[in-house]
This record gives sequence, structure tokens and C-alpha cells, in this order.
Amino acid sequence: MIKQIGERISSKQHNNYATIVISTKVERWQESILLLWIIAWTFCGIAFIYYLLSGALQSQNEKLVLFIITVFWAYFQYRIVKTYLWRKFGLELIKIDKDLFTIKKSILSYGKAVEYKTKTLDFKKVESFKQNPKSFSKVMNDSFWLIGQGVVRFSHGDKFVYFGNQLEADDSEKLAIEVRRLIKKYGK
Repeated sequence: MIKQIGERISSKQHNNYATIVISTKVERWQESILLLWIIAWTFCGIAFIYYLLSGALQSQNEKLVLFIITVFWAYFQYRIVKTYLWRKFGLELIKIDKDLFTIKKSILSYGKAVEYKTKTLDFKKVESFKQNPKSFSKVMNDSFWLIGQGVVRFSHGDKFVYFGNQLEADDSEKLAIEVRRLIKKYGK
């Protein structure tokens, strides 16, 4: 049976493992704005590439400047397309069994699963990560036009591992509680 933990979080227990699915969906108007941004940005890139390849530019300095602009354009084109696909088709998948704690950020089933040994995790250290609500980083992390950072974390070695991208404070706390419970249950 699927258990709804939060607005975008669901959990299901199987025979020997449990799965948690975090949806990355945004409201329809936000998805439409991202698509409009991609279309407009693509037209800008087409213009940059046309002028770069057409020979309309006379000086080497103009060509160099336009080439640099085109490189920046390509980088941000990649980022916005990835964000759109994440918002439209993305899921954050967590699997917990007796051996492994697995986190996968998936777009259309593609994505790399990162595994951690369940027995080495201290389930009590899985916590909701709280940011200052007035900080610039919190505002940017919550923006729908970015993939953002996870708001639940645990310590692995000398670094933190974050998951639960852009969850609200109450949902992140519910997720941390559920993960602690499942690691305790399946990690034995």
C-alpha cells in the first residue's frame, strides 16, 4: 500500500525493502513559463549562431565576443532544458533495504543511483536541513526555475549528502522521520 507522507512524497513498503518517491512537479503556469523561456532562449541562440557562421561580422574581436556569448548561451540552454525536463518528468527515488540506502535523481528513468551501506548509516543523524528563510540561498533554492538542493541530509564520511529537493519545511521533517524509521527497520 502506498502511504502519502507529504504533498509531493509517497512511501511504499515491499517484502524486503521500502521505496520513497518524491515528485518534482510544479504548477502548470510555472511549467509553461519554463517552456516559453526555452523557446525564447533558443531563438536567441539561433541568432547568435547565425551571425557567428554567416560571415556578417567583420572584425576578429566581434567574432570572439559573439563566440564567448554563444558559449554562455549554450551553457544556460543546457541548464534550462535540464530543469524543464526535471520539472516535467523527474522523480527523486529512494530505496532502503538491509544492505543499501540508494538515492536516484531520475529524468525519464535516466539518472545515476548513488548507494550507501545501510549498516554504516547512523539513522539518528538523518535530519531536515533548515536554512534562514530570509537568505538569498534559500530564495534561490526554492525557485522553480532551478533544480535546487536537497533539504534533508545525513553525514557520510566527512561530507553531507542532501536529498529531498525543494521540499517545504514540514514535508522535509516528515521525510527525515520516515527515512530514520525505515533505516532503523530495514538496517537491522
